[in-house]
Amino acid sequence: MPITHVRGQAVVLPDTLDGIRAALPEERRAEFDRVIGSTPLREIAQVAIFDFAMPEDAHRESDEQMARIHAGDYTGVVNADGSPATPPEERE
Repeated sequence: MPITHVRGQAVVLPDTLDGIRAALPEERRAEFDRVIGSTPLREIAQVAIFDFAMPEDAHRESDEQMARIHAGDYTGVVNADGSPATPPEERE
């Protein structure tokens, strides 16, 4: 089973489309069926995981992090090599 971290806590994600659908609230299942049914196969995994399997708190956490970064607070943000990231204006 895939694992992600939300607010510092490990969260186990469903590992199949059926599992993702079953974990959704009843009111989101028709949306899941419609979206998955019309998504190109090459995009199924990312749509299923990011749009449906991730808990709502993960989306809120991501939105909060992006708002912080857009406001210029890069605390804890690192580049791919592990070095601290800096705002674009500081790179010039």
